[in-house]
Amino acid sequence: MLENIRLSFQGIWSHKMRSFLTMLGIIIGIGAIIAIVSTIQGTNEQIKQNLVGAGNNTVTVQLYQNEWTYEMDYNGIPDGVPVISDDTMQQILAADGVEDASRYTSRQGYDTVCYGNISLSGGYVMGIDQNYLDTCSYAVKEGRGFDSNDYAKYRKVAILDQDCASSLFQGEDAIGKTIEISGEPYTVVGIADKKDGFEPVINSMDDYYTYMQDSSGRVFIPSTTWPIVFQYDEPQS
Repeated sequence: MLENIRLSFQGIWSHKMRSFLTMLGIIIGIGAIIAIVSTIQGTNEQIKQNLVGAGNNTVTVQLYQNEWTYEMDYNGIPDGVPVISDDTMQQILAADGVEDASRYTSRQGYDTVCYGNISLSGGYVMGIDQNYLDTCSYAVKEGRGFDSNDYAKYRKVAILDQDCASSLFQGEDAIGKTIEISGEPYTVVGIADKKDGFEPVINSMDDYYTYMQDSSGRVFIPSTTWPIVFQYDEPQS
């Protein structure tokens, strides 16, 4: 054993240049592997952020027409797009990496939502199920969230996000007040906001318009009351 070690060092010492070049090749090879692995991991993280958004782990799947979100208000309800069944939801929840899932419908809120003489400019009206707020990292800051009776008894109640409450009520207390959604009275029962900061990744004009519209506010209503102000059997997101 000792003799083999002595012969190895003797061979290295006798061929200094060859030994140096061999070690240099090994060092370069290991460095190249580390660089490649780091680049791949960094690229994967960038792709993940582009798909999901930095600081957020929620993926939204929506109906598109060409390169733009399908607009129900202008195009009507498309044929052949079924609502998402409970079986489909179970398949989604069973997928790897999925912690929770929620179905919702949405419409652009131009002149659809009013409080007195003030209309919501942009933003969205959203018909949500009972999982939506938790799934999308919203927390109720004032008032209350929706309960099972709101859904079962088709109560016309609404939750506003902070942007919407500021736009419509301009400093007034919104809880208990009545807003109109397409002419139907809805009582504001809660104010919600994102639980953590969200910094969107803007990669296209579509992303830009989506996030700018989001900044105009959102009005949430129970999904069971959606047909009161809009229509039945709309494709869900």
